Amino acid sequence: MIFYSKFYIPQLKHSLIAAKNEFGLCYIHLSGSDRGFLKAVKNYLNEKPVRKDKELTEEVRQIREYFAGKRRNFELKVYLKGTGFRNRVWQALAETGYGETISYSELAKRSGSSKAVRAAASGCAVNPVPVVIPCHRVIAKDGSIGGFGGGIKMKEIMLKLEKVNRDKY
Repeated sequence: MIFYSKFYIPQLKHSLIAAKNEFGLCYIHLSGSDRGFLKAVKNYLNEKPVRKDKELTEEVRQIREYFAGKRRNFELKVYLKGTGFRNRVWQALAETGYGETISYSELAKRSGSSKAVRAAASGCAVNPVPVVIPCHRVIAKDGSIGGFGGGIKMKEIMLKLEKVNRDKY
């Protein structure tokens, strides 16, 4: 069974939705749209989630701490369902340090295939647990911000948050 919780993030001025199954956190929806979330989770995991906020108390707490600048690393079990290369992309993202940014070509290289830049970018685009698996830390090779599922403004907020808090802990 998949449970989910919708919660407000003051720093973003909107809500996020997180979901977990028996294996761990399995989805974070950045837009806060219930309809979009339900459709995305159904497509990704082929199961309809049930809202049960109490089931995600720890996940929500850690995500809120991150946005409050009080958490650099997540201590959560995560469930990822992807191809071999996508799993390597997500692992490389997870190993990208707080406050660090890398290019899509560097991500491809860290994922084991330096020529697979587009595939690495695609892995970012379909990352099921953004924030926890930090795809927002990937920027274009020329230094421009690039894309993000939560929108450019959210990505800018997250990168600025990490830059400001990078040396505090």
